[in-house]
Amino acid sequence: MSLRRSIGFAVVCIGLFAAPIAQALSLGEIEVHSSLNDPLDAEIIVHLTDAAEILNARARLASRAVHDKAGLGINQHVRRLKFKPVAKSNGKFSIQVTTLRPVSEPILEFIIEVTGSSSNLIRGYAIHLDPPNLN
Repeated sequence: MSLRRSIGFAVVCIGLFAAPIAQALSLGEIEVHSSLNDPLDAEIIVHLTDAAEILNARARLASRAVHDKAGLGINQHVRRLKFKPVAKSNGKFSIQVTTLRPVSEPILEFIIEVTGSSSNLIRGYAIHLDPPNLN
């Protein structure tokens, strides 16, 4: 990613976060559980004060316009991302990020939008996928 694109991405994300957001829901880091050339298996940690907020939320890839503002293209691998809010067995919550097909691109950059009853969050993520022998 070029410096100019990185700065543009950061400015868009900061601007989006500056919008009024309810404190009931926030998105944390992304944990990747898959390797390059495998279907994507990752999860975004969710921090919240109201469990119903995430379970009733809609998580999806942000629009092309939002990606364009951040200087990010939407390639075939990004278009295939599926997002699903889940309750984990330990009582915590996350958003599963998956694909049905293997991902052959080593770096995926995307922006997720999560809309709940009292929240509307937009956050960018970059995933670096290592070959299986490096995990």
